[in-house]
Amino acid sequence: MAIPTKKEILDFSPINAGGREALPEFRRKPYSEIEKALKTKLIVAITGLRRVGKTTIMKQLLGKDSAYFSFDEKRYANPDALKRVIDVFLEENENPLIALDEIYRVEDWSGVIKKYHDQKLARFLVSGSSSLLIKKGVESLSGRMLTIQIPPLQFDECLELKHKKAETPKFADAFKAKKTYEEDLDEFLIKGSFPEIMNMDEKTAQSYIRTSTIEKIVFDDIPSTFNIEHASKLYDLLKLCATNSSHLYSELNFSEALQISRHAVSDYLFYLSKAFLSETVFPAGSYQKALKKQKKIFVKTASVYNALAENRNAGQAAETAVFDKLNPLGNLSFYRDAQKREVDFISKFPVEVKFQSTITSEDTRTMLYYLQKKKQGQGIVVTKSLLDEKMIDGKKITYIPLELFLRLQL
Repeated sequence: MAIPTKKEILDFSPINAGGREALPEFRRKPYSEIEKALKTKLIVAITGLRRVGKTTIMKQLLGKDSAYFSFDEKRYANPDALKRVIDVFLEENENPLIALDEIYRVEDWSGVIKKYHDQKLARFLVSGSSSLLIKKGVESLSGRMLTIQIPPLQFDECLELKHKKAETPKFADAFKAKKTYEEDLDEFLIKGSFPEIMNMDEKTAQSYIRTSTIEKIVFDDIPSTFNIEHASKLYDLLKLCATNSSHLYSELNFSEALQISRHAVSDYLFYLSKAFLSETVFPAGSYQKALKKQKKIFVKTASVYNALAENRNAGQAAETAVFDKLNPLGNLSFYRDAQKREVDFISKFPVEVKFQSTITSEDTRTMLYYLQKKKQGQGIVVTKSLLDEKMIDGKKITYIPLELFLRLQL
């Protein structure tokens, strides 16, 4: 097993010699949450999709008496190398804050860190692009670690990154919003989610998403973590997920399309979920009943959809963007009955996506049916440009343009 020399460790980043790296001034929303978490003295673990800014946030948080090392390259991803890295940093500083990037690549990383943490020799900030491996660390570091997930770049953050002060009203104040950002929305659906590519042209940005994010995860991260027999099939499955994002799916249909077993499809979908690339949304109701019904598949962001999907369309991109907005709220589902009446999302409130120029009474028929059936008073229809509110049969329907919906505080 390869072990880095002291010089290699200290030269890995200027931070290790008390210096600073050239970093963006822009700070993502989770920055303050992580900064606060570090004051608890717990081990802080941050997870999330590749290229969403985890490393930048880590480095922005490091100041005096801090150190940084990454295990993204496989050469030093072993327990002995990890111990050597920590020991070198302890020689240089007393009780340092040690940031260890992509720590999940190191076998038994949590066992190694636990020893130093329990002896109060250092504070630790760790990151990983696999939620399952970080979760395993949580289990072995019970009561010692706090995990924070970094979501893809959100629309209001995208605007701030472009030096535009975005209005982010609460839902109750949506009609008070004065500015619109339709042109920025088009760019966000294509290039958003990843801070590094906002200044790239569309073609370069989408190539970057495929090569630096998706292919790195599918052909490197996941196979290094799980036993993948055919990584190319995993990539093909992800493309199927993108092409069908927001649609109903069955593992049987995917297995027939890819000529692999249903069991393999089930496993591969699990891996893609743990790598933050795709997610299954279940119909509303009890979990046991939901398992027997058709489910919906989503890729994580609209930009991933647009980078991978065949015959892409604006409606699917919009619905994927709404999924990305609602998913962090938790308990996300959808409604569909035996008559195929469907409401796209059930969250804190029912949401239907109608990303089109004209909205007719037919477009709200199922929403009204759902509100009557569930005895709820209000539903949201996400539109292309319509901002309005109507009382229909005693139910309030709020029409909100997508660009405004993505900026709301929910």
